Amino acid sequence: MTFIERLESMRAKPEHIRKRYAFWSSLGLTAVIFAFWLGSFSSFNFSAHNAITAAVGDAGTPAQSMVASVSSLFNDVKELIFGAKKVTYSSVEILPGNK
Repeated sequence: MTFIERLESMRAKPEHIRKRYAFWSSLGLTAVIFAFWLGSFSSFNFSAHNAITAAVGDAGTPAQSMVASVSSLFNDVKELIFGAKKVTYSSVEILPGNK
């Protein structure tokens, strides 16, 4: 039986049976999509889980992170207001060039 013949036989069935087919096929498709969605999380991957654990461990306590971010904010505002750090040269050497 081809797909077209099977589809035509489903169309000939009563409405409550067609609704049952529609429900179960949509539930199956949703389950497949849900399974792929769950598999896409990197937290189930052990190497990624170890990388996340290492990054959280390097961050320190919440208080240390907050102090670091506030000090970084103040440094950024200071650079924004007073400009970038300027480099000054104490001597200038002029060399002859070719024309």
